[in-house]
Amino acid sequence: MVALRVTSEFWISAFKKRLEGQGIPIFVIQKGDNLAGAIIIRVSNLRGNAKVFIQEPTLTGERSWIEFLNGSDIEIEAFLENQIRFDVDLWILEVEEHTGINFFEEFLL
Repeated sequence: MVALRVTSEFWISAFKKRLEGQGIPIFVIQKGDNLAGAIIIRVSNLRGNAKVFIQEPTLTGERSWIEFLNGSDIEIEAFLENQIRFDVDLWILEVEEHTGINFFEEFLL
């Protein structure tokens, strides 16, 4: 059985509407391929630190979000710049979240 996937652009649009509806600011920092561009989400605590979330396939073939990196804004910026050089089709989203809400559990690809 083939799993159906939505386009990156469609998923991001829905994700933005969901977060904005909760009053959580989200910005597209890097626009990637509309159909199948990988997505990286940077979650900033607005106090000089951030986390980076990426998708990883599970043993069952589904995809889930994992926290890939946690560090200072300087470290995160260097990581993201390297990723952009490596993958020009990459989407980078930035979420400003300082209240500790975990919005990934309900909103997976």
